[in-house]
Amino acid sequence: MPAAGHLGDSHELSECARQYANDVLFGDEWPLTPDHVDLIHVTFETSTRMERKHGVCSSDGNGNSTIRLSEKTYERAGFEAMQETIRHELVHAYQHQTPGVDPGHGESFTQWVEPLDLSGRCSTHYESQPEDYKYRFYCEQGCGFIGGRHRWSKAVRRAIRGNLVCGECESDLRVEGPNGVLDAVPEWRQDSSFDEDDLRYRFYCANCGLIGGRRQMCKTVRRVARGETWCRDCGSWEITVRDESGNLVTTADL
Repeated sequence: MPAAGHLGDSHELSECARQYANDVLFGDEWPLTPDHVDLIHVTFETSTRMERKHGVCSSDGNGNSTIRLSEKTYERAGFEAMQETIRHELVHAYQHQTPGVDPGHGESFTQWVEPLDLSGRCSTHYESQPEDYKYRFYCEQGCGFIGGRHRWSKAVRRAIRGNLVCGECESDLRVEGPNGVLDAVPEWRQDSSFDEDDLRYRFYCANCGLIGGRRQMCKTVRRVARGETWCRDCGSWEITVRDESGNLVTTADL
């Protein structure tokens, strides 16, 4: 019997994910069944750019979902590690398809954590490397690389100013960015007070990365999504809006 579900691309991970989703729903190992998730309304895709998540499940608001998986996680950790992510995202597909069920990681999600052997909201499938981050933190007293950030944030600013220390030895940190060591906060970031984690909607410039955002839907979010504003740092009109799950916000979502 042909596998149920759609493919959004020709990547081998997308095909493997669709087949594994069929095994989960139609097999006997897991309690999630076709009564919970109808794969006819699910599309599987692979993202070559996704770095901060192993996978996401987005909805069009009409019961159709797209499960998008990270090629990077697949290449580093293998498909066995991706299987937990697929089960995780199938729960979100169940939420999107079930009337009256709230999406997210609340009660409707946590009820599946133990039955599906999920580690919860986040899981680590591989150890991060310095090259994974745009801004990298190094302990000055020998602990070496201790972490980083994918984009500019309060943590990067605090580390540069000496207000963030190594969690192991409490020594100062050295911050390295795309162009080497950062001894001071760049002038073009002096007036940026937002933290990416505080924002529900985030604005990304194709050249500068994160340039702002809003905590809730508003006129500014709509203007950016419609392409009616530009980056004040570089003048580019190539600005996108993404929500807290990393999904692209388009005019259809407004």
